[in-house]
Amino acid sequence: MIKDWLYFGCYRSPGHFLFKPGMREPYDREMQNLRNFDGLLPPQDSRAGYVATVSRLEAWGVTALAFWDYTVDSRSGSNSVFYAPSLTIAPEELMAQARAQFPEVWARLPEVKLLAASIGVGQ
Repeated sequence: MIKDWLYFGCYRSPGHFLFKPGMREPYDREMQNLRNFDGLLPPQDSRAGYVATVSRLEAWGVTALAFWDYTVDSRSGSNSVFYAPSLTIAPEELMAQARAQFPEVWARLPEVKLLAASIGVGQ
């Protein structure tokens, strides 16, 4: 089970990487496997940016907030994912805590809208 808040996406340059708060790279092998969800968690019916979905990844013990993000990398498929170490966190609280945990990322983002529906993955 993942115990830390994590961010997966671009930081200062193109390329998707995994970060802990403070934009530190985690060295835990289990955490690194979350990179396998690259491009799978944002809305799949549109590549429009900054519309977030919430996914409960039960096997991992995390909830993910994900959206297409073109602020650092303009290529199709660029996305940001915030992982909360909880399966019960409310979507609004997830977004608020993601902002608090990763202010360096949220400072560059335009308004992010929360898609109404949540999905379950990895059950």
